[in-house]
Amino acid sequence: MPLATGARAASRWPLTRKYLAPRPPPLPVPLPRWTYALKAVGAGVAVAVLVHLAHPADVLAALRGADARFALAALALLPLNLALESYRWARLVRCVAPHVPLRRAMAAVVAAYPVGLLTPGRVGDYVGRAVLLRDVPAGVSAALTFGERMATLAWCLAAGLVALGPYLAANAVPSPAATALVAVAAGGTLALFAALLVPSMARAVLGAVLPFERVRRALASFDRVPASEAGRLVALSGLRYAVFSAQFVCLVFAFAPGATLAGASLGVALTFFAKSAVPQVTLGDLGVRESAAVFFLGAYGVPAAAALDASLAVFAVNLVLPALAGLPLLWRARLAGASAPGPLTSPAVEPAASSAVEAVRA
Repeated sequence: MPLATGARAASRWPLTRKYLAPRPPPLPVPLPRWTYALKAVGAGVAVAVLVHLAHPADVLAALRGADARFALAALALLPLNLALESYRWARLVRCVAPHVPLRRAMAAVVAAYPVGLLTPGRVGDYVGRAVLLRDVPAGVSAALTFGERMATLAWCLAAGLVALGPYLAANAVPSPAATALVAVAAGGTLALFAALLVPSMARAVLGAVLPFERVRRALASFDRVPASEAGRLVALSGLRYAVFSAQFVCLVFAFAPGATLAGASLGVALTFFAKSAVPQVTLGDLGVRESAAVFFLGAYGVPAAAALDASLAVFAVNLVLPALAGLPLLWRARLAGASAPGPLTSPAVEPAASSAVEAVRA
């Protein structure tokens, strides 16, 4: 008698059904809890040192005298900032999984904010998005998130290089080394834009640099992103960069009414440039962004206390508030994963969801 195959075999033999059932790939393992505590302490120490250097009385005075109109303008731009970030990632997801509803993919971005906030460079977003959007393999989700981040990085570098020219001309002694450094950075930025606009080329380069089979399988998703969609990703990322830069400029004016538009814009561009170039070692990138803001905005006449307040306000508006909004979505996903049958409760996914929520609780 011929052997039964497929679903028929799976129904007769429980062990066969067990091994034939599709299993989602394991998600990245979150960092140990003690590392979160260490990074939180580092962020707190960095901010405390900056407050001390800027004089606590001046920091409080700038906070009390803030112009609420500019602060509300920055807050009003938050929904647009979130919409652009989630919409561009959702479009990438739909390239590899057209069945995923756009709204659900966008919700995964917001729900990942609580986990991302607790990790340097927001690497927790990779886990959070994969936990919420489980009908996309975790490796593919991570690859698409990486591509989206690289698009933001490209605009931070490009705008920073444009602002670096007048800054070096006004504040630095001409040096061949500085010229060479800027040339190398410009070449790297152009290469990054080229890789973003031609996803298959990015996949080939990254696959050669990272010769791991699991990584290559995840990077293969780039081949399914058409050039037109890659162009939209770059354009949407440029628009989003303009939005969150405008938020920062508004907050500079809120705490330093005497600042000039050109000085605030150049200082903000250089702050994001430095933040992108320096490895992030603290939770929420606290300390790195603030140090850069005090240094570069100070070069354009913004008091240290006002620059520090503006940078901390950017952190509160663009990271803390979205994280609070994402907590209910993350918790709802945790409850759904605990009660739903099938892949949502598979051994590979459920511990990762638990770890993500535990990271938020910690």
